[in-house]
Amino acid sequence: VVAYSVGGGHTAAMQSLFFGACGRGNVPEDAMGQAASSPPRACCQAPCVGYSASWDQNQSESGSSEVKAWARELAHAKCNQHGGLTISGASVPQELGAPSLELLRAALLANKPLRSLTVGDVRSGCARLIAEAALQAPLPPQGALALQQAKDDPNGISEVKFIGPSSDDNLARLLGMLLRPVWSHGAPALKSLTIAHPRRNFLTDQGGVPLVQALEENTRLQHLVLFGTQLGDGTVWALCNALEHNSTLESIAFYGKRLTGRGTTLLGRLVKGGQSGKAGRRLRELVVGGTEFRDEDACELVRTVASSVAAAQKAASSTASSASSSSAAAPALATMPGGALTTFGLLNAVIGDEVCRAVAASGLLSCGLTEVSLVLGRATDDGTTILANALGALGSTEEFAGKFSDGPHFTFIQTNPARSSCRSHFRMASVAAGDSGLDVMENVWAKPSLPLESLQVCFGSATDGACAR
Repeated sequence: VVAYSVGGGHTAAMQSLFFGACGRGNVPEDAMGQAASSPPRACCQAPCVGYSASWDQNQSESGSSEVKAWARELAHAKCNQHGGLTISGASVPQELGAPSLELLRAALLANKPLRSLTVGDVRSGCARLIAEAALQAPLPPQGALALQQAKDDPNGISEVKFIGPSSDDNLARLLGMLLRPVWSHGAPALKSLTIAHPRRNFLTDQGGVPLVQALEENTRLQHLVLFGTQLGDGTVWALCNALEHNSTLESIAFYGKRLTGRGTTLLGRLVKGGQSGKAGRRLRELVVGGTEFRDEDACELVRTVASSVAAAQKAASSTASSASSSSAAAPALATMPGGALTTFGLLNAVIGDEVCRAVAASGLLSCGLTEVSLVLGRATDDGTTILANALGALGSTEEFAGKFSDGPHFTFIQTNPARSSCRSHFRMASVAAGDSGLDVMENVWAKPSLPLESLQVCFGSATDGACAR
């Protein structure tokens, strides 16, 4: 058996070898040509000294004096109270390249408080180098006991965020490889991964698909955030298939500007358990965004989420009442499709009041979710009033118990009594909503019996006076 590292320009060759052997697709021809020009190097010829020697010993690693000075600063950089550290493009030396990989690994390892690494606007090649240094775990100690101790060690980087506009498919492909146990000498320690930017990046389905396919084998990742200007249905399809075999992912935030109604339908099936009935059984948070799915697609997803969560809550309540102890019902809820879902978000700049009606009529605000976020670009004051009336009904559980309240725009489904005491959160943003919608929300918030811990609204057409009130 010959083991290869994935450093620098050898990434494409190793991806071709790995994904070709597994039948998971091919890499672009230009990447193959680049990889062929520089053959891979064996791990036995370049050991991971960054993990077996001290920081001082690694000062002899190849690299310019500027790179060494930057790595030294990185090793001793002060993290925030949560162990977070940000690498910005301005601070990264121009000479940083593949020969500095082991030095970068050693620097990250030497920074003991580091838990969360955020990579800003850096070059694509630098982002890949940082990803490999941060994600590829050290070789475990010899012996079964030492291996178990290494897995249980809470130290090390558990969260990585790539928030620059240069994030692309090459980075996503590399991350997809590094998330697989074959590349990390066991289960990767990473628990949270983010690729996102407020406006745009270069992530497409060609990088998103191999990235999410790694979830078939990964047993550690719990939170995944993906934003792509060209991301769409292909990545969602691969994600839903991968989650048929995954039982650890708890949070998905997916914003693909090419996501259509086909993709939202797939996500709805995922909430219901997928083909096997067990897909996404640990999923607690689902946030979906895009600009190419329409009101009817969003309404269908809202109805699916509401019905699935309500059914799971009802089944869990029945199980709890028949069980000898309340502790016996918790595992049943956690493994039930839709039962573990507590947070739902929907973001789209071209949907509006129809979705507001669907949210109110389906009982999404009363099915058992503890957090709902809606960014509806075209929702007007009429849609906001509908949602405000639905929120107001949440504070009238005893009055409306077992009844239905028919309003002019919607039929509100009563709050689940088992969840009526839950302190929940509601967020809404709309460009078109204004003063009238804000006044209605203000009146709802004034109700003392409203079971909301926080209410956040952002209305683009509201005046300064309404916001001041």
